[in-house]
Amino acid sequence: MSRDHLLRKIQFALDRFPPVRDLGVAVSGGPDSVALCGALRVLAPKRGLRLTALHVNHALRPEAAHEQKLVESLCQQWHIPCLVETLTPPHPRKGLEAWAREQRYKFFQAARERHRLEAVAVAHTLDDQAETMLFRLLRGTARRGLSGIPPIRDGWIIRPLLSCSRQEVLAFLGARQLPYAIDASNADPRYARNKIRHVLLPFLEREFSPRIRYHLATLGDALRLEEDWLENLAIVACARAQEEPYTIALDRLQVEPLALQRRILRQWLEQTGQGHNLGFQHLDDLHALSAGRSRGKVELPGKRVVRRAGNRLLLEPQRPKPVSYCQALSPGQEIVLPEAGWRVSMTSPEPWGGQLHEARGADLWQAIFDAAAFPDTLNVRNFRPGDRIRPLGLRGSKKVHDVFIDGKVPLEDRRMLPLIIFDAEVAWVPGCVRGETAKVTVETRWVCRIIVNPLPGK
Repeated sequence: MSRDHLLRKIQFALDRFPPVRDLGVAVSGGPDSVALCGALRVLAPKRGLRLTALHVNHALRPEAAHEQKLVESLCQQWHIPCLVETLTPPHPRKGLEAWAREQRYKFFQAARERHRLEAVAVAHTLDDQAETMLFRLLRGTARRGLSGIPPIRDGWIIRPLLSCSRQEVLAFLGARQLPYAIDASNADPRYARNKIRHVLLPFLEREFSPRIRYHLATLGDALRLEEDWLENLAIVACARAQEEPYTIALDRLQVEPLALQRRILRQWLEQTGQGHNLGFQHLDDLHALSAGRSRGKVELPGKRVVRRAGNRLLLEPQRPKPVSYCQALSPGQEIVLPEAGWRVSMTSPEPWGGQLHEARGADLWQAIFDAAAFPDTLNVRNFRPGDRIRPLGLRGSKKVHDVFIDGKVPLEDRRMLPLIIFDAEVAWVPGCVRGETAKVTVETRWVCRIIVNPLPGK
């Protein structure tokens, strides 16, 4: 294999990127990044490139100091400026891979702004592309995940090696006798990506196709073009379906092609900052909710929920899990239920000389009771499965659950609504139904009024 083969591929890749002069190159010291920097150094005079090497010492392994010295030595030989960022690992060391990646790109962005670099080249190869696609496929992904690693990201991260295999990288390094470091953790079989690299891909090459890496990379390229087209369609469709930033109109969503509906929901959440860690199952649950195949709400990462309200989807903060509460209430007392978001007060007994229809009143959040008929125990508590009430003026009893449905009480409000309990019987469902218990009659002389109000901000 000619040592210029890799140079030609990188040259072709650079021709397809927006033209740059001041280019940062991420150099870890591994074979891929050393080959990328070495190749760009060869191509720089002809293309008018001014290179700046960017090295991040994550301080996670004993070899990190050696890798930094290797990069600095190469850059000195090549007369390339080298910027080094040394990190302090977090404690405890959980999620190190995500942390390291985040810190790396944060450094690249800062270096780009400080040194006016037009782009930063990173050394992902065709093998990385194949490994990434298999990793996502095995973990579970949609078309978007199978579109693989893009050649350009965010307009300034470029990947000139993406069409080059690791074999071509090693051939280039060998022909030019360039030194590089080997990260021993890349051989650790405890990591899924390493198993794909050292076990699964060689097995597929041996048993099915020696060109499996190329086929996977080609599939990624094709899907990425289709993905871009579908995303542009979904952007326009999402704007049609959104009533407000946190609201989707279902009648507008459902007229869109089925293939776009999940994309519209994902874009809606991403636009509102809720796209992080959003998985296929989340989108599937959201689509089922929007189509009426499921009820209730869908919990999302970041303590957010989407619930259906009539013909709309609403994105809201996730409320704390419902807790049971029960407090005694006496005449002349007020109790506050911060966990439920309500205030309940009862007046002291007062003379009654009104008409019966006045006792029933029009305000569903106030109720008048015959003080002489008060039980030994009067409690305020939240709903419990099996609760029933004897509605005022009707025969028999009714499930409180059905009262909620008839009163169109939102599902998320039912568990926290305060019920007025006389002994063990539901006497009043505020906002919905007054019960027969302790009702005002022609013989009533003294009454107590119970008032239920939401706390500020509820």
